[in-house]
Amino acid sequence: MAPRNTPVNVRLVSNSSSSIPIVRHREDAKRTKSEAPTHSIEQTPILSEEAPRVGRTNKPLTFTNSPFGDDIEPHPQLRQLNRTPTWRYVYIALLLIVDVAVMVCSLFICSVVKPSALRTLQTHVPVWQFTLMQCTIWVICLLICGSYHRHVMSEGYGLYTRVFNAALMTVIFTSCVVYMLDLQLPRTSVIAVPVLACILETIARWLMRRLLHALRMKNEWQYDTVIVGSPDGIDKMLKTLHTSEGNGYRPIAVCPIAMDPEADDGSVIATPYHGHPVPGLDSNGRPVTLKEPPNQAVRDDSAERELVQEPRIIAFNSHFPRTVERLGAQIVIVADVISRDNKLMHALPLAIESLGIEFALSIAVADIGSHRIDLDYSGVQPILVASLPQYSAVTRFVKRSMDIVGSLVALIISAPLIILPAAIAIKLEDHGPAFYKQKRIGQFGIPFDCYKLRSMRVDADKMDAALAQESGQDLGALFKVKDDPRITRVGHFIRKYSIDEFPQFFNVLKGDMSLVGPRPQREYEVATYGTLYSTRLLVRPGITGPWQISGRSDLSQEEAEQLDVSYIQRWSITGDLAILAKTVVAVLRHKGSY
Repeated sequence: MAPRNTPVNVRLVSNSSSSIPIVRHREDAKRTKSEAPTHSIEQTPILSEEAPRVGRTNKPLTFTNSPFGDDIEPHPQLRQLNRTPTWRYVYIALLLIVDVAVMVCSLFICSVVKPSALRTLQTHVPVWQFTLMQCTIWVICLLICGSYHRHVMSEGYGLYTRVFNAALMTVIFTSCVVYMLDLQLPRTSVIAVPVLACILETIARWLMRRLLHALRMKNEWQYDTVIVGSPDGIDKMLKTLHTSEGNGYRPIAVCPIAMDPEADDGSVIATPYHGHPVPGLDSNGRPVTLKEPPNQAVRDDSAERELVQEPRIIAFNSHFPRTVERLGAQIVIVADVISRDNKLMHALPLAIESLGIEFALSIAVADIGSHRIDLDYSGVQPILVASLPQYSAVTRFVKRSMDIVGSLVALIISAPLIILPAAIAIKLEDHGPAFYKQKRIGQFGIPFDCYKLRSMRVDADKMDAALAQESGQDLGALFKVKDDPRITRVGHFIRKYSIDEFPQFFNVLKGDMSLVGPRPQREYEVATYGTLYSTRLLVRPGITGPWQISGRSDLSQEEAEQLDVSYIQRWSITGDLAILAKTVVAVLRHKGSY
């Protein structure tokens, strides 16, 4: 294979239906017919190592998706079935089996715990019929709530939110069926069974997610992906996909493009790509790369390890959709360059999706993708209205009610069992105050007193600037030292299990904070906010949130900011409940807590 800096040639190869731009190595151009590979060039309309700048013509770029001369056009439905990877069918089949087993186990546990409910049920309907009805309703509700959607199967609390919604829907549907059939069934069968199924399903789906992520870490059960964008955008996307655990996308090809400097209509042209390949890891954890075709499994027998291959480079032209189809890709991701108001952005998705291939955009976290979109035809000019339904008065009322009830219950339980013993231990250690009050910035930039159990020395605040300078950090939103010398012995323990934050339930009860939301920060931290990150002040700060369940202090500033802004755009009541549940696991694991 040619070195990375080897120049390449561009030529057009005749085809029975069209001309396909092919980029070959200079070595390949010199190859004689006797040395040529068994497959023809027409069968491989892809680039090898580099992509040239395609010459400009007056003819506009069109996507007719004309098949290559040797292609047999399948039926659209068959094309879609063939496009879906086999592992996805296997995984969904496993999910169906698990979901049915969960409902059966729930029925069995409820009948054991309350045998009288089972006897009452048997007097009205055979047990097997009721079991079949409950399993059918349960699976249908999970389907309606989107728990089998491919963009949800590997999610975290987004998936658990759908499971919770499915349980509520199952209670409603079962109640309706019981009422219409005039069945006098016990409440255990109608309500308790779906509630227990919700708990078991959450555990089961978590285990299935662990299985899926484990396989994806081995480069299995992933969607073959083609990335389109500038060389820098492609490199950034490749790095993101490589570092994101269980992302589910395997880059098999890249298509480097750039804006045409000689056009004012948003046209794009192909451009050379000298980016970095996708790294793999050897048995010692060192990055390695291979220059083998991406669809071939490469295994080092001596080390028994699978390695990640470097993606191919393909040309952006009228045959791009068909080239992607021939590569066997399931999704095309546009990283940058092509703007949303570009005519190309209207034509390219149609050409891609008409072949049964998914089209995706890498958009900024501040985009309106999470908004509810309504089209207003009330005037001459149609208006596209974007709104966030979670900011309605009803949703805010429900969230505040949940905060009041949750904080009140938490204070009643934790005050004598957790807060009081911790306060006594703090007082005995250095005879300083057990509780600590600090000014934090709340909703709409209004300061409030944030209460905590003291975990540091009494004069810790005065040492912030000096400690930041000593550790080489900026005194900003994410300032935190891993081995902070100001933390006391008792402080290490209560911070490890987040016990120091229990007094903040009083802040929640007062209305300064919420159970779930971005963390409250200090005035000098707020002073460093940018335009986008300042939107975190539009909601009440929370005791827990995406930051706490996603790595806490181990996150980079960019990752923490994206989590906060994403939560502000997408929060929901069921999502908050899922975060609260995951917080318990995060606290017990105490990952990133220091």
